This record gives sequence, C-alpha cells and structure tokens, in this order.
Amino acid sequence: MSSSDPTSCLPVLTRRLLPATFVLAVLAGCGSSHDKNDTEPAPEPTPTPTPVSPYVDARAGDVLKVQIKELHPTQPSVGYDQIYYHLGRKQPDLNRYQPTEAGYLGDDDEDNYSRYIYRTERKRIDDYCADNGQGGVASFTQTGTRLIDSTSYTCSLPEPTPDAAADILAQLKTVVVGPGGTLYLTDGHHTFTTLKELADGGEELPVWVRVAANYSGAETQASFWQQMQDARYVWLEDPEGKAITPDQLPDRLGLDTLSDDKYRSLVYLTRGMGYDNSDMPEFAEFYWGSWLRENGPDLSQYKLTDLARARIEVKNGVVSARSGDSTDSYVAAVRDAALRMVALDDTATVSGGRLAGELGHLDAPAAAKDWNDFMEDEIWRADTNSSGRYRTAGKAWYALKYRECGGAANTQPACWLQP
Repeated sequence: MSSSDPTSCLPVLTRRLLPATFVLAVLAGCGSSHDKNDTEPAPEPTPTPTPVSPYVDARAGDVLKVQIKELHPTQPSVGYDQIYYHLGRKQPDLNRYQPTEAGYLGDDDEDNYSRYIYRTERKRIDDYCADNGQGGVASFTQTGTRLIDSTSYTCSLPEPTPDAAADILAQLKTVVVGPGGTLYLTDGHHTFTTLKELADGGEELPVWVRVAANYSGAETQASFWQQMQDARYVWLEDPEGKAITPDQLPDRLGLDTLSDDKYRSLVYLTRGMGYDNSDMPEFAEFYWGSWLRENGPDLSQYKLTDLARARIEVKNGVVSARSGDSTDSYVAAVRDAALRMVALDDTATVSGGRLAGELGHLDAPAAAKDWNDFMEDEIWRADTNSSGRYRTAGKAWYALKYRECGGAANTQPACWLQP
C-alpha cells in the first residue's frame, strides 16, 4: 500500500473486514486528527506598539530641541545659490594664510589670517548660535571647531526657552505639529539645509525651533493639509511656477531632495535693495520669486555665471540701469529685478494675494551710490582687493565659486585661489 493511500492509518485486516461506511467514519477521525496536528496555526505575534512622538502634545509657543532629520519640508525647492553662498563662505581653507607671532587677532584689517578666520570659520559658529536663539559665538578654537561637537565652542546665551525675550524667540525657525507628532518646517528651509550640508553639521545636528501651531488632531492627512493651506503654512508651487500637491513635497531636507528655484535665489540677492526681510510672513521670498517669474526679468536671457558689474543711475529722481554697464550678467539680473520690485507701490498685489508692503517692499534709492556700493559689497566682488588684502566677497561670488569648484575651499583649496 502506498504511503499516500488515505486508508493507510488503518490496519490491513480492518480495511478488509469492516463495512465501507465504518471505514470511512474511522478514516475521517484519524485523518482529522492528523490534519489538526499539521495545520494548527502558530500563535499570532504581539503587535509592536506605534511609538508616540514626544512632540504630539506641543503647544503653540513651545520651544523644541530637535535634530534636522526630524523636520519635514513644506516647500518643494530652495534657491541653491543662497545655500552655496553659505557653504562657500563658511568652510574655509585653514592653510590659506599663516598666523603671525601675535596669533589670532579677530577682525583685524591688517592681518589676513585673523580676518579670514573671523569672517569664515567664526561666522559659521556665530550664525549657528544666532539661528538657535543663543546670541552669537562666545568662544571657539581657530582650528578644530565642529558644530556637531558642542564642547568645541560656546554661544553667548543659554538654550532658548518659551519664556525667553521676544527678540530671541523671533529668531527661531518655526514648525507645525502634524498628525502623529510629525514636525513640519514652515520657516528655515535654507538655514537648516545649509546646516545639514556643512561638513561639521549633518542631519543629527541639534537645532531649536518654535511651535507655530499644533494640527495633530486632524482626522486625515487631507484635512491636515487643508489646515496648512488655510493658514498659509505650505508652499505648493514648483520652480517652474506649476502647482503641486502635498504628497509631492520632499520628505526630508537636503540638496538631494529639494530642487533648485533660480528665481528664489534671485530674490535673495535683491535683499536690501528690493525688499527688507525683517518681520515678513512665511514664504515671502517665494511670493516675490513667483511675481518675478511672471513679470521679469527672464533669467534665460542672462549669463548667470558672469559677475560683470551692472550699476544704476538716478536722474531727476528717476532710477534706471547705467548706460555702458553689463546688461546680461548675473549682477544685471539682480539689478533689473530690484528695479522692478521698487517700482511697485506698497498696495500692489505681488502673488497669492500678498501685497508688496506685507513682503518688505522698499522704495527706490535716492542716490545711485546707495545701490552701486551695496551691489559691489554684497553681490559681485572677489574676496581679495587689489592690494591682496582679504575681505568678505559678494554672495553671488561665493555661490558661483562653489559651483565652479564643486565644493568649498576646505575640500577644493587650489580652485578657490584661482581668479
């Protein structure tokens, strides 16, 4: 008898002598017993409880210490040149200049080594302290300071708390608490992306943020995002000006997830000319960028790797581009954008129903020198003067140098010394 015979569980004699109906009944019993032993299900594992976010009960006004990796973007893009400026300026070649016997002297205009360290290495730490509501840098070492190592420097103020002074709390970037206690960043995408990309920063770098609202009680993701849109806490427009949905937003900060919005970079470079960035609503510079994308200048008509100067002139109270200067350099694009911005009235609608006055709109300059000197200092000049003295370069110079060299001076020192 084959082992696959279903009656094999009965003795041979029994199979021969008993009635068929009885045999079938017995087979049913022995077969079911055999099947039960083979198919009895294993006990189900105990489900792992879902971790409870420590932020789910945070209230508006609370100050949280978090890691950059815990922050979720509420915009699809950033202006890369704004970030490249910071990455290029704040990661110096520490061997570029050698100290004198006097050592580090701070911001000394007669000592290249000291001024270079002060305006690059020190600035990185100073800005980090300021962005976290901790004043500025109190102490650091000229070599060996790392942001991720809080023992290598000190800030001038303690960690911020909800009862800190209003001016300190105003410096903190803001978040909204979403379903499950997830933190959504509403301000500070450029700042924290820069900190993540710095060699001594990274996604585990601690930062302090202020809670703007808690929408964790939203019943669905759809209702949460509707609350975010109603409060203007999200920017749903890509770098081409096309609308996107919340599920198209990146899930984390970083240059590998956030796309490049050239008009957002352009707006940043007009800061102090076309608008003042103090006390503005979330995404103010994106509103300006959206308006410039529609109203010019057309960036495809400019050479965004050229920093030829482009000045203005003022005649009879009328401000215009200066004849004979560049008309198509990156500097010219900044100048032309700022000219369009200041031509608006405060009551003019910029984008998304926002008025120019709400977005820090500035008036046209009374004297050409005001803008021309500003553009030289803040936009296009190199980091040494004609006498070889070190100075802070223009923001666009740092950004383009970072692009050209494929990194900052700490990793590409030879390239950064090329004119």
